[in-house]
Amino acid sequence: MSHTFAVPAFGRSPHLRACLDSIQRQSKNDSAIVISTSTPSDFLDKVAKEYRVPLVVNPLHEGIGSDWNFALSSSDAQFVTIAHQDDCYHPEYIARMFEAIGRHPNTVMAFSNSTEHTPAGPRNININLRIKRALITFAFGPREAISRPEDKQRLLTLGNPVCCPSVMINRGLAPDFRFNNSMKSNLDWEAWSRLGLIPGEFLYLKTPLVSKGVHTESETSALIASQLREEEDRQMFERFWPQPVAAAITMVYKLGYRANRI
Repeated sequence: MSHTFAVPAFGRSPHLRACLDSIQRQSKNDSAIVISTSTPSDFLDKVAKEYRVPLVVNPLHEGIGSDWNFALSSSDAQFVTIAHQDDCYHPEYIARMFEAIGRHPNTVMAFSNSTEHTPAGPRNININLRIKRALITFAFGPREAISRPEDKQRLLTLGNPVCCPSVMINRGLAPDFRFNNSMKSNLDWEAWSRLGLIPGEFLYLKTPLVSKGVHTESETSALIASQLREEEDRQMFERFWPQPVAAAITMVYKLGYRANRI
């Protein structure tokens, strides 16, 4: 099984090197790495040369969906992980994911549990993470993988509990998969809902294999501040629920935004 870490990058991220370090420390280290950007700079060129990985430039400037799709298209590997530049990977991420995929070869999407860290260090488990883990248990129960469309959709009806940078997409089963360019905040949630309609399994590892960076400069923090996150949450809930119910769930879900504060 071939695999690529595709790292969309922009700006002078102080976290990019830590992300790349964690990728290069994988115990199973035969995955390819590529940095992609729509905002080329001397900084990114320097980092790419320092880590001896290719830097590919997206000629389009159409937002995060375009950047993620370009990152996907930069690899011909069967499995691709979109590695966010401010997140870090457990050294056993690749080894454990591939071991589990070996047990479930019909996996269309695999993901793992996660933790969080701030510039001050590891972060305690908060209410937001507890809710996400509960939603995953609601859909998976004791199973490691689910294949029925209703189970895969159930995973997403009360929010998006899937840690995006932990996801491995099987492009062999979803060769035409693309993120939705029209969304800025919930393009991953929307994408998982479409992947759930493709025949194949969703695979979940309970071991935390990714640590998400939480800081004031993060894209998530910016989207919450702009209120775009709330609007896209409502749009997603309306895919699964009548409008009044979707509005009520959106208001409750909004309380979880506080967990993104440092």
